[in-house]
Amino acid sequence: MNDALDGKVALVTGASRGIGAAIARELAAAGASVALAGREEATLQEVARSFPRGIRGLAVAADMAETSDLERLVGRVVEELGGLDVLVNNAGFLPAAKQIYNVDLEEWQHVVDVNLRAPWFLSKLAHPHMQARGGGAIVNVASTSGLHHDIGLGVYGISKAGVVMLTEVCAKEWARDKIRVNCIAPGIVKTQLAGSIIEYLQTRNMKPNPLNLFGEPEDIARLVRFLVTDESRFMTGSTIRIDGGELL
Repeated sequence: MNDALDGKVALVTGASRGIGAAIARELAAAGASVALAGREEATLQEVARSFPRGIRGLAVAADMAETSDLERLVGRVVEELGGLDVLVNNAGFLPAAKQIYNVDLEEWQHVVDVNLRAPWFLSKLAHPHMQARGGGAIVNVASTSGLHHDIGLGVYGISKAGVVMLTEVCAKEWARDKIRVNCIAPGIVKTQLAGSIIEYLQTRNMKPNPLNLFGEPEDIARLVRFLVTDESRFMTGSTIRIDGGELL
């Protein structure tokens, strides 16, 4: 455990498993009090129990597609943990692969609501609380699919491309408030979400990237920790690929 985030309050969405859980643990290990958001409170509490002794964890069940849930989430974080310094917009929804003309309006709306509207709205809600504490840091989790077209993942890629632009807009507009906003674009990481893609590649003996590696959730978590501490104080508006060279 180190003290890079000692006294800070962080909120991580999609924190019940995979990348989100790893990020929550990483920030807790750096000394932050961490609020975990996801659909199942019991699973979130299990992650919080893995925090170092003395580190506060707050589990809040919330549906990223419901703006009222997001308002309640930020309200509880501020009320119970005393403020908000770090926001990690990690929650996302990956629909079944299909070409864009087969996506119906309901599916399109849900993908955009979870992957793009929720990060925007949570950032908007977090802004005044970070401003009141003299600044803060936001990390948006996009995807390499938001940087190039993956066949069958059109609506997902569009939503993640929007996250990249959201990052740039917020970074530029909120720099005067000392709120840094950065984005990461992971490639294929060993999570439940990517399980079918990993199986497809492995059964065909296909390399996922030039390094021929699948990422671990902890690889992403360490980058997030860097982006929300003073180690990255000269960075804002950046989108960082962490993909084993997938897009080279």
